[in-house]
Amino acid sequence: MRKKAGVLVIVLMFIALTVLGDRYLNRSAETNLYSGTIEGTELPVQPELGGRVVELLIQEGQMIKTGDIIAKLDDSQAKISLDIAKSQQIQAQAKLNDLLGGVRAEELRRLEHLVNQAKANLSALEPTLKFEEETLAANQKLYESGALSKQALDAQQNKLDTLKAQYQGAQASADAAQASLDQAQAGFTQPTIQAQKAAVDIAVQSVKTAELGLSKHTIKSPASGQVLYQNVESGQVVNPGTTLATILNPDDLWIKIYIPGAKLGQVKMGGEVSIAADAYPDKSFKGQIQYISTQAEFTPKNVQTKEERTKTVYAVKISITEGKDQLKAGMPADVTLE
Repeated sequence: MRKKAGVLVIVLMFIALTVLGDRYLNRSAETNLYSGTIEGTELPVQPELGGRVVELLIQEGQMIKTGDIIAKLDDSQAKISLDIAKSQQIQAQAKLNDLLGGVRAEELRRLEHLVNQAKANLSALEPTLKFEEETLAANQKLYESGALSKQALDAQQNKLDTLKAQYQGAQASADAAQASLDQAQAGFTQPTIQAQKAAVDIAVQSVKTAELGLSKHTIKSPASGQVLYQNVESGQVVNPGTTLATILNPDDLWIKIYIPGAKLGQVKMGGEVSIAADAYPDKSFKGQIQYISTQAEFTPKNVQTKEERTKTVYAVKISITEGKDQLKAGMPADVTLE
């Protein structure tokens, strides 16, 4: 009798375990649980210009804010360019002010003096020129009569030619001086003023360009976050586009999981999920489906078992919407689809 009772107990226990096992397996099959690793968006900090790093103001692990200075490049040449641009702007503006204000009395007097001096030079050369012309005519008659050598006649001709060249130069100087005086007395024309205004505008833009170039030698953080990597050292010469540092954005945390094609219909854009992290076993956090791949791929080897690696799956990116102050990049986590 005892033997039959023992057999009956064993049979009942087997039935109970079978039922519980079926329920457990069915529940596991129905549970939409997937594993992944929490990741964060990494932002490379890259200069637009190249140069030598003269100051590096960050360290790995440091928390920084948007606009904080990451590094400074050698800006000595940029400062020189800015000083030159500013000087050119001052000169252009001063010339425009002169045009708009008219010619000063001192300038008129100076131009009048130049005209008078040029005319005086002409007056001084005229008697000498006349005398040398008469001398050449007399020497020509003497040469024809045989009383003067050809060499002496040529010397007189050269002397007269030199004097004529001096007179013509003096005449040109007098004409130029008179033209400058006439223009000053009449005032500057509107096209001249407009041209100078354009020159001032160009100088202003040159200053702005130089200021922008100088500002680009100070490298600032594009976002708030944590310095994940410091990629260069102070004193190093870098090229444009070189990554100086990498910033991790803690406000943009996400997980990528892989869904079998058979269950893809259960996933919808914007759908909510529950996230559990090993660091917080008694808590769950909310997330939202942000991206669903449209192309199937083989399961990554580090995510599934060896038997399941040959199955095709779809990548699903989930944005973490809750617990960003607790969850950190690199934490393993489980995602339950709701």
